[in-house]
Amino acid sequence: MQPSLQQTGRRILVNTSALASSSVWRIITSFVLQLLIARQFGVVGLGQYTIALAYLNVCQILTELGLPALLVRDLAQMPGLRRSYFRLALLIQIVASLLVWGGLIVVTTLLPFSAVAQTMLWIVGASLPFYAVTSVTQTMFQAGERMETVMGVELLINTLILLFSIAVILMGGTILHIAGVLVFTQLISALLGLFLLKRSAIFALPQEPLPEPLPGSRQRLLWGQWSMVWQRARPFYGLALADVLLQRTDIVLLSIIGGESVTGIYGAAYNLVRVALKLVQNFWAALYPTLSRLYRQAPQHYTRLCNFSLRYGLLCLLAAAALGTGVIENVLGIIYGADYRASTMVLEILVWSAPLYLVENYTQTLLMVEQRPFHSLLITGLHLVTLVGLMPLLVPTLGATGAAWAVLLAGGVGAIVSFRLLHWWQMPHTLARPYVMIALVVSSYLLTLFLPLGWLWRLLIGMVLYLTIAWGTGLIAHHDWQLVRRIMAKSEG
Repeated sequence: MQPSLQQTGRRILVNTSALASSSVWRIITSFVLQLLIARQFGVVGLGQYTIALAYLNVCQILTELGLPALLVRDLAQMPGLRRSYFRLALLIQIVASLLVWGGLIVVTTLLPFSAVAQTMLWIVGASLPFYAVTSVTQTMFQAGERMETVMGVELLINTLILLFSIAVILMGGTILHIAGVLVFTQLISALLGLFLLKRSAIFALPQEPLPEPLPGSRQRLLWGQWSMVWQRARPFYGLALADVLLQRTDIVLLSIIGGESVTGIYGAAYNLVRVALKLVQNFWAALYPTLSRLYRQAPQHYTRLCNFSLRYGLLCLLAAAALGTGVIENVLGIIYGADYRASTMVLEILVWSAPLYLVENYTQTLLMVEQRPFHSLLITGLHLVTLVGLMPLLVPTLGATGAAWAVLLAGGVGAIVSFRLLHWWQMPHTLARPYVMIALVVSSYLLTLFLPLGWLWRLLIGMVLYLTIAWGTGLIAHHDWQLVRRIMAKSEG
C-alpha cells in the first residue's frame, strides 16, 4: 500500500509542477513578445495584436464547448472510453472551430475595424482547427494524468512563438506576419500532440465503444452522441466562457468603441497588470486541491489557511499598487519608451484592480470548494454586466482612461459582492487589523508619490518602510508561516 501512496503523491507533485511551469513560461513569453511588438510596431500595432489575441482567446473557448473539463473528469474514471471519446470530441471540436472561424469572419466584416486588423483576425482564426486538435490531445493527456507531456508541448510552442516572432521582426516583417506565426506554431502543436498521443499508453487499456443513446441510422446515432455530450458539458462550458469573458471583455469592447490606437494605449498598461492577474489565478488554482482536502478533513486548518492566504495576498498586491503608482511613469518609459506616456494614467488606475481581483478569485475558489458553483457564476455575471454597462459610457469621453475606470469599478462591484457572499455563507474572510492595513497602504502611496527623491530611491524606501511597519504592527508574523507549514504537512499526509 505504501508504494502506491508514494507513487500517487509523486504524480500529484509532477502534475502540479508541470502546470505551474507551463503557465509561468506562457506569461513570460507572452509579455516579452508584446513588449517587442510595442517597440517595433508602435501603439497601433500593439493595439491590433492585443485585439487579435483577445478575440482568439474567446474563440478558442467557444470551440471547446466545455468538453475538456468534462472529459478530463470522466475519462480519468473510465479509461476504457478514451479512444471513443477522443474521436467524438475531435470531430465535434473541429466542426465547432470551422463554424466559429466563419462567425469571426462575419463579425469582423460588420465591426469598424481597419483593413489590417480585419485581415489579422481572419489569419489568427485559421489557427482554430489546429487548436481544436491540440485541445483534444491535451484533454487525453490530462485524463491520463500526464501533465508533463502537456507542459512539454506548451513550453516548446510558446518558445517557438517567441523565437519565430523575433525572426520575423529582424527580417522586417509586418504585424500580419506575426499573426501567421500563431497559425504555424498551432499547426506544429497539433501535429506534435497527435504524434505523442500515438506513442503514449493513453489507449493501452482495452477500449470500449460509446453507449448508443438513440438506436437507428449512423446519422441518428452520431446526433444522439453529440446531444448527450453537449447536455453534460454545458455547465463546464458556462464556467469556461465566463472566465475568458471576464479577462477579455474589456479589450473586445474597447476595440469596437475606442479603436486600435486607444486599445494600444490601454493594452500597454493592461499587459503589465495581466501578469499579476494570471499569477493570482494560478495561486488560487494551486491552492484549490489543498483547500478541497482540508475542507473535508481538517476544517480548522482550512479556515486558517484561507485567512492566511487572503491576508498575505492582499498585503502583497496592495503594496505593489501603493508603491508602484508613484513610479509608474518612469517604469513605463523604461519598458516601452517615450511613445507610451499616455498609458501612465491607465496603469495608475488598473494596478488597483489586482487586489479586487484577488478577493473575487478567492471567493470563487471557496465557493467551488464548498460546492456552490452557481454563486461563483453570479459574481462573474455581475462583474461583466457592470463592465459592459460602463465601457460605452466612459470610453467615448475619457478614452483608454475611461476603460481603466470601468474595469476598476466593475472589479469593485465583484469584490463587494464577493465579501457579501463570504459573509452570507460564513466562509473564512477574517483580516487582522484591517484599519492598520488601510493606513499603511495610504501612507505608502503618499510617500512614493511626494517624497522629493529619485523614483528608484522612493521605491526602495517605500518598500523598506512598508515591510518594517507591517512587521512591527503584526500584519506580518513569524508564527503565521510556521502554522502554514504545519497545515501543508498535514494536508500532504
